[in-house]
Amino acid sequence: MSQPSAAPAPRRTRRGSGAVTLHDVAKLAGVAPITASRALSSPKQVSPEVLKRVTEAVAKTGYVRNGLAGSLASTRSRLVAAVVPTIIGPVFQNSIEALTTALAEQGYQLMLGQSGYVNSREDALLEAIIGRRPDGIVLTGIMHSAEGRKRLMAAGIPVVETWDLTPTPLDMLVGFSHADVGTAVAKYLHRKGRRHLAVIAGDDERADRRLQAFE
Repeated sequence: MSQPSAAPAPRRTRRGSGAVTLHDVAKLAGVAPITASRALSSPKQVSPEVLKRVTEAVAKTGYVRNGLAGSLASTRSRLVAAVVPTIIGPVFQNSIEALTTALAEQGYQLMLGQSGYVNSREDALLEAIIGRRPDGIVLTGIMHSAEGRKRLMAAGIPVVETWDLTPTPLDMLVGFSHADVGTAVAKYLHRKGRRHLAVIAGDDERADRRLQAFE
């Protein structure tokens, strides 16, 4: 006899809307919204069983509490968040400058996060960013953890992934093929008559794809 399937997590139905709400979490947990709110803000005030159900519902839906709720009358933050691996080197500086300029012309401000390459801090940044409910999120790359993807989809915030290509973007995508870059460099050097080549490459996933294509 088959077991009944679990209730599906709420999904975003259209770009920039349909965010998972506290009411969705409460419904999935089988409690009142005020009880779900109390479990998240004051867990000691609810029973362990209720806390467990609410916590599981949050994990299933990817819900992140709105850190601006109750403090802003407008539904617009006029903020767009961008996450880049680093701001030390020159690689992403042009992108940051272009985003800052273009957004300022439309009355928006850029909120910048630095995730790093090794032991990426992207998940922690995304939780903090989503909690502040920016009007959009710009991400570097397409490689995100399962938890990060769930939170982004649940938030209902427009997302632009950059510096990469994939047939399955989270929302919108502006990028290029790193494999094509590696191949193009190798072909260029070959046409120049170079036959003994060496490669200096980074240790992140995108650099690895360029290296493999070059080889």
